[in-house]
Amino acid sequence: MPDRTAWVKTSSHAKGLDPLGVQAPCIHLYGQLLPGITNVTDRARYYSFYPWLLWTLDQLPGTKTSEELVTWVRRADCLFTMIGIRHRLVSDDHDVRKHDAALIGRQRLGPVVAALRPDGHLRLTDYTVQEDDPRRYFKNPLGGLKQYYLGPLADFGLLRAVGRGVAYTHERGAIMAAAFDATVDRRLFVETVQGEEVSTERLDALARFCPCHLPSAAQEHDALLALFFDTSPSAGDTGCQRRRSLGLVLDLAKAFQQRGAAAEIPLDHHTFRGCVYTGTFPDGTPWELPAALDTVRAGWAVYQRNEMLSVAIQCLFWVALRCLREEDPTLATTEDFVRWFTTCPSVAQMVADVPGEDIATALGRVREALPPLGAWASDVHEVALTRRALNTYQEWRVRDIRVDLLALASRILLSVMARDDAQHPVYAPMALPPDYLTLYPVNLASLRAHACTVWPQMRYAAWLGWLAGYWGIEAHLRVALRKLRAQSQDTFHLVPAATGWQVLELPEPTYTTPRLSQAVQILQDLGAIERRPTSDTVRLTGLGDTLWGVTRA
Repeated sequence: MPDRTAWVKTSSHAKGLDPLGVQAPCIHLYGQLLPGITNVTDRARYYSFYPWLLWTLDQLPGTKTSEELVTWVRRADCLFTMIGIRHRLVSDDHDVRKHDAALIGRQRLGPVVAALRPDGHLRLTDYTVQEDDPRRYFKNPLGGLKQYYLGPLADFGLLRAVGRGVAYTHERGAIMAAAFDATVDRRLFVETVQGEEVSTERLDALARFCPCHLPSAAQEHDALLALFFDTSPSAGDTGCQRRRSLGLVLDLAKAFQQRGAAAEIPLDHHTFRGCVYTGTFPDGTPWELPAALDTVRAGWAVYQRNEMLSVAIQCLFWVALRCLREEDPTLATTEDFVRWFTTCPSVAQMVADVPGEDIATALGRVREALPPLGAWASDVHEVALTRRALNTYQEWRVRDIRVDLLALASRILLSVMARDDAQHPVYAPMALPPDYLTLYPVNLASLRAHACTVWPQMRYAAWLGWLAGYWGIEAHLRVALRKLRAQSQDTFHLVPAATGWQVLELPEPTYTTPRLSQAVQILQDLGAIERRPTSDTVRLTGLGDTLWGVTRA
């Protein structure tokens, strides 16, 4: 039988998120802790605007094809962003976070709206084309609705996917749409979308659509408060968890305010991470919480613990790939790599101060020097070490950071291991699906297990080699092969070659983003908090104080 050959289409190469699978547990955890808000759903008013948008289309006469749906959504989505931009430009405060922050297509449309003369006008169709065009406001055919908000809105029961399209639900979406409709000029908005031409006068006339007007739109505002805080309650455990996480943010803001620190301490990711992980404020004093909120804080502490493990392993992997690229050894297997990495110059220099020390000894030494859990401002606390590791990584273009990064990553891991309490389940009070961790074997449970069984008698250098080889290279190949099979995506950062491992690119070590920024922005949209235009410091409003009391109950 003659041989036959054929071309096989190559898989598309993608940079790939989470090349080690070590961030996946973190993402799963914060998804449980703050459901319904994602890293791309920044503005509260989209949760009411998009149901209204589809409901409004349904009120118009005639049948609607899928092409007409796309045209309607793109033009309305674009117009909504233009209104927010224009309102900021003509308002007294010019605060982007009140008006147009994170509106869909803002980066493209901002200069366009700003350049409009007082009597100027533009055509929506110039910016809502679907083909590749430098003026196009957004690529996805259904704009930010399909790209960002459809999933959460469907989870809330407001919208549902219909084939390649989308529709509002009558039981919930229509009610939210009617609430939005109560204070806006629907006729003028529809007329503008259908007429295509937009002037500064028309944008000003539609100013009530700007997100800053949400707190004064009573019916819509009440509906969104009920949605995010599940005041009915009707969303079960999901709604309760979201309410408590939002309450945790409010409690932290109120505590800073009461302590006179609201003007100095930003409610940013670093502050949040330290406070939830330790249960203390930046000065080390305890964060007193009622039982319900302390339980959700403990969940966030588990997330942060997994996050520190994640950052440490990412840093080790980056060092391993950098050494491979620069020294280009001939290695056939992971075992070959482990032996080589154990003796490479960066590792040798890093362990020079602890020659021959095994991991059991190193762990004991770190445990003795470990600062109290609440002293997270200390330079040797694992929270501070993790932040410093990522700051150190940023210097890689100007100096050789490999030795420093190895030292920081290993100290973070030893600190997390030293802080572990084996009397409690490692992921309590959170729950993970059965067999979830078999897909992501670099996790807190495997860290505990290896710390007790595999690593104690290892020499420090051999331990670093083991981590870089098995939790670095092998973990990456496993993740990349899974993505290639399931998604036909090539996400390999290194591949085996005839002369050894070939490094394609070095993935950047990074935190995950636990939706804090989005939660804070939504709380501001609802009128629960106030922020200065250029600051992350936060103060509760009267409404915020009321919500704070409700979430503590």
